[in-house]
Parts: sequence; structure tokens; C-alpha cells
Amino acid sequence: MCLDRIYWRPWLFEFHDQTWFSPELRQHIQNLLAFLWTHRILPFQTKAPYVRATAVLERVIEEIEEEDRMYHEDKPLRIVDCCSGAGGPMPAVERTLNARRQARSLPPVPVLLSDLHPHTTAWARHASASPSGSLSFVADPVDALRAPQAIRAKRHLRTFCLSFHHFGESGARAILQDAMESAEGICIFELQALDFATFCMMLCLFPLTYLVTPFVQPSALVLLLTYGLPVLPAIFVFDGLVSAYRTRTPDHLSHLATLATMSASVASADRNGVGMIDWKWEFGKEMHTWPFGRMRWAVGRKDRIARDEDDDDDDDVDDFVREAEAEGSGAGMER
Repeated sequence: MCLDRIYWRPWLFEFHDQTWFSPELRQHIQNLLAFLWTHRILPFQTKAPYVRATAVLERVIEEIEEEDRMYHEDKPLRIVDCCSGAGGPMPAVERTLNARRQARSLPPVPVLLSDLHPHTTAWARHASASPSGSLSFVADPVDALRAPQAIRAKRHLRTFCLSFHHFGESGARAILQDAMESAEGICIFELQALDFATFCMMLCLFPLTYLVTPFVQPSALVLLLTYGLPVLPAIFVFDGLVSAYRTRTPDHLSHLATLATMSASVASADRNGVGMIDWKWEFGKEMHTWPFGRMRWAVGRKDRIARDEDDDDDDDVDDFVREAEAEGSGAGMER
């Protein structure tokens, strides 16, 4: 397609994505990212970035629950976080979200962590610290391109926190299609974009790595490659710049969502005779770090109102066909 050529760009690698990259160093980078998600950096942040992601998720969940009441449905909903790394913002999101729900006498929303490279040590620590006991994890590797049946079988909302940009065009499209086929919705959060402001912010990661590393339980190797040789600060900046380069615009995501909708609709028609899948999308951004950092988010979920309108239209067509057939039969009898 023409738009595919417009959105195409050379694929640059990130060090900690590579299979040959040290698991110990990968986990350290994940720990750094989790720290930056969940801690406020004064005086440049009025709140930690996870707080902003929590607000978006809370609103989406409330909208889904409101539609449940409208349609007299009472099906539990959970959050499945994909590519969780060391946990990212989700343990803090779960605590904040469910504390607010408890204050309103609402049931907690379970949160499930998953990753192709499970960081089970960190996850177990987060799960044991959850006040509501609603945080759990999948100990086995989970491929975000095709969620296992154990995840697909239960109603859920998928989240990608600072991770969707790790997938190329075919992978991103597969993720969206899989979500459309088996999830209630998907929320994508990124803390960067392909712009000059983000470039400036990423350069700040170099000195920030020296400041944050002591707080994330560094190993002897990490200390050596941070303070002895500045290898990890350089990798952190390089991967951050590539992440910004890979991050998609709302128009780009909308294009991928359209392609995924077509594929999911065809698959649904082949599988059970039900055709068009209706999803609605919204995009937003807000500053998380003055003056450069902005959180971008995209939310796609089932459009139940559009689905009902389509069903009504189908019923009208069926009624019209039946009336036409009846009139035709009546005319034949008169002759």
C-alpha cells in the first residue's frame, strides 16, 4: 500500500533487544526504566510519569464499566501488561488504581505482568508488596504477538508501557490484530517521540544514569560498566534515541489499526461467520518532564455502540429481504 511506503523507515537496533545482550545488563536497563517511570525527578516533574498513565487507565476502565451497566453486563475485567520488563510502571499503577477503587467501594482490578524474558525475581517482589493482592505474573515467556490461551480466555485490557516501539511494522500490526480478536482493548504508552525535544531529553539520560544506578541494586558488573567504563550510560542513551526514532505518530498507528481491523474481520468471518470488527481509537499527550518530555498514549477498544448499530442495520436488511420475498410470493399467487 502507498501508506506503507510513506511510514516505512530503516529499522535500527537497540542493544538490550538483542538475544546476545547480557541478561544481567538487560535487567539493569529494565530496572532503570522502572525507576524513571515510578519516581518524580525534582524540579523537572510535578508527578511521576506512572501517575499520568494511571489516570488514563482509570478513565478507560470506568468507561468500560459504564458501558457494562448500560448493557446489563457484569463481566470481570483485568489488565494484562505485555513486555513488562522489571515491572515498569504497572506495580505502582496497580497500587494507585486499586487504592482509589477501594476508597469508592469498588472491587480491585487484577493486573497481570508478562514478558518474553520474564523478570520473575522483580515481579515476585512487586506481587508480594501489593496491598490488594491483585498483582500477579506469568512465569513463562509470553509472546506479545500472540497471547496464550490462558490470557485470551479471560476478559482483559492489554497495556504496553514504553514497549510498543520495540516491534516492527508486521509485529505491531500482529499485536493490534491479536488484541482485536481476544481483548477488550489496548492502551499504549510512550514517554518519547521522534522530535528534537525528545533528542535533548535522551541526552540527559547519560548523567541521569550515574545518579539513578545506586538506587536499583546494581551488581559488580553494572558498577564497573557504569562508573569504571561508561558503557551502560552510553547504551542507555543510544537505546533511548533509537526508541524515539521508532515511536509512531497517531496517524501511523491509525494506519496500522486499519490494517489490523481488516485482517481481524476476515479472520473472524472465516472462524464464526461474524464479519466486521468495530474498534474506536483515541490519542493524547501531556508533559511528564519539563521542558522536553511528553507522554504519548493511544487507546483502542471495542466500539459496542457501533456494533449495535451494525446489528440493527443487519436486522433492517433482513426485514427488508423478508418483506420483499413475501410480496413476491403474494404476487405469484395472484397470477
